[in-house]
Amino acid sequence: MLLHINKNSSMVQRIEEDSNDIAIIAARLSNELGGWAQYKELAANNAARYETIMVQRFQHTLVALNDLVVAMRTRMTEKEEGQWQNFCSSVIAREA
Repeated sequence: MLLHINKNSSMVQRIEEDSNDIAIIAARLSNELGGWAQYKELAANNAARYETIMVQRFQHTLVALNDLVVAMRTRMTEKEEGQWQNFCSSVIAREA
């Protein structure tokens, strides 16, 4: 289930998932990344004031990223699933 929050009215709307949901989630991820980057810059100058919201925006970014991955994985073919597994292995190897 996708939710859209109207920033002007604070109304929350459910968006029905369809073939375009990946694009909607990707746009949401882009928005969250932009917000996190902005608050990261602000926190560099005034950590006491902006650090909490920066961390919250980072959490929102991770939720959007998770939603994107879930939406993508439900549509993967076997070959794409193999590429996904290779990607995950390379990310884990870099972290070790």
